[in-house]
Amino acid sequence: MKFIRTKSLVFLNNKWWVWKTTIAFNTAIKFAKKWYKTVLVDLDPQCNLSRLALWENFDNNLFSWIDNNIYWVIKWLTKWWSDINLNINFQEIRDNLHILPWSLKISEYQNLLITAYNQATWWQEIWFFQTSAIYRFLKEKWLNEDIDIFIIDASPSLDLLNRIILLWVDYFITPLNPDAFSLQWIENLWNTLDDWKNNWKNSAKALAWNIPNNKVLNWEWLFIWYVINSYNQYKKQEIKSHREWIEKIPDSIKKYLSEKHCKNWLVEKSWKESLMNIKDFWELPTDWQVKQKAIFELTPWKDFPSVKWTNENLELANVQFEDFTDNIINILHKY
Repeated sequence: MKFIRTKSLVFLNNKWWVWKTTIAFNTAIKFAKKWYKTVLVDLDPQCNLSRLALWENFDNNLFSWIDNNIYWVIKWLTKWWSDINLNINFQEIRDNLHILPWSLKISEYQNLLITAYNQATWWQEIWFFQTSAIYRFLKEKWLNEDIDIFIIDASPSLDLLNRIILLWVDYFITPLNPDAFSLQWIENLWNTLDDWKNNWKNSAKALAWNIPNNKVLNWEWLFIWYVINSYNQYKKQEIKSHREWIEKIPDSIKKYLSEKHCKNWLVEKSWKESLMNIKDFWELPTDWQVKQKAIFELTPWKDFPSVKWTNENLELANVQFEDFTDNIINILHKY
């Protein structure tokens, strides 16, 4: 292992089309290329991450006809006092990169969580047992398989499953578009997170004094940065409307996220500028999806000879994700 302990990182935004899944997938490939054993965890009902990673095998996973996806991990939790299935294996994508795919049948677990989360606040062990299920599965895996990092793709919402994810994940990054909706999302997120955190710590966690520690989730994640994506350029600079919104985002990040959910030297760094500004790469974001490759791995003359890309875009994507991943690695080694 390259870290002292296994790390978990989630990309989260309740707005659609912010490149959340794109960033997660491309970042995971960079981690794997740097010899960090990486596991993608698809916890987004859109299941786009599973599609990207598996492609031809995707349909089998979607409806759980094979037994190595998230549904088979938690299937028996719907039975009283049954537990997670530790025999489920991650699916290999390439060297150092695996995935735990999504399944549409996980709706059974999502329905269970509605009761489990509410009842956990009334101190009943089985509800802690059920809310901590995915965390306990991943923890057993990282202890036995020397995994360096889990990269989690969450749904574009503030639903109950995301609330459970935030109870156990280590780090949080939010992708943003240069628009008014992103500023509103930052404020919405702050209000929601504060309510969730206070509710859990003041009720469920406070009452769990005799529940085994591995079943009581902590809610101790760290906000580490934000990403700006899908901006347009003119003469090597962001277009005026995008630049105006990009300039407004840092103050909002500082007020609602960095000063409340960050710490030490990272507080100022996390809001002064984004961790990565991803321009609109025209055809790249859509065409790479059918090749099971990262954006920066494409070769225009081989993969799509009829598309007139510029090598400049591919090189820029490679540099941006290289720097982005190195910055994340630096933070994860310090915290």
